[in-house]
Amino acid sequence: MRPISEIAKQLLQDRLLSGSFLWRLPSGVAAALTFDDGPDPEYTPLMLDVLARHGVKATFFVVGEPVEKSPELLRRIQSEGHALASHTHTHRELPTLTRAEMEWELGTCRKLIQDITGNDSMLMRPPRGRVSVPVLWRTKALGYRLIHWSRTYSDYRQDGAQPLLLRLRAMAPQPQDIVLLHDNNRYTAEALGVMLPQWLAEGRSFAKLPS
Repeated sequence: MRPISEIAKQLLQDRLLSGSFLWRLPSGVAAALTFDDGPDPEYTPLMLDVLARHGVKATFFVVGEPVEKSPELLRRIQSEGHALASHTHTHRELPTLTRAEMEWELGTCRKLIQDITGNDSMLMRPPRGRVSVPVLWRTKALGYRLIHWSRTYSDYRQDGAQPLLLRLRAMAPQPQDIVLLHDNNRYTAEALGVMLPQWLAEGRSFAKLPS
């Protein structure tokens, strides 16, 4: 499956799925840090510590199965002012699913978040960012807002803090970027601990996604 192009994403955001698809913040000077695939009992707390140390709020797209094992982490994410949203219950790629399966994956995770924290969100992110035309239209029909991204640093490779730092330094977040990262990776927490104070000192700002 070919990655969705930036031109296609802008067209989806502006015209075809306005209000149901977002890959860049529509206005403002802030960028949005987003984290996928958690919560991880070892590394998500490290990420939260880094964010708290620098006063940065982010958005966590969580997977239902690990949420069931670590509900206290979900409560901590919420209590520290971050946003929570669905990254499906079992992390299956949405284009491989029927409409009923997709509805179950998103809805089960969404309800779990609501049951644990009391907060509801219609934001969602497809596993690995993979979508298809049916997935896009189902997302809209089910009332969700699909969040893609405009900048990523391939931290899923888990190839060490130094290689990740090189990528972060080479391509700093810009205003309106939606940045994809992962909170199940110790290298990401380590590298962000270095880069966040530098970015903030340069005048960059960060905000969580509006629910």
